[in-house]
Amino acid sequence: MPTPDPAAPSADRPPVSPVAVRRWVCCHCGGTGLTGDGATCPHCHGHGHD
Repeated sequence: MPTPDPAAPSADRPPVSPVAVRRWVCCHCGGTGLTGDGATCPHCHGHGHD
């Protein structure tokens, strides 16, 4: 008996949907929008991303 391909859709489970594209994250605050002391990140102006 052949081993089923785990990537192939089957009757007992739906096919996997593609993962949404993620936007970039600020390299200074890590996406939080804040510095270590709680101030607004000067690099991304508090956005955490674009």
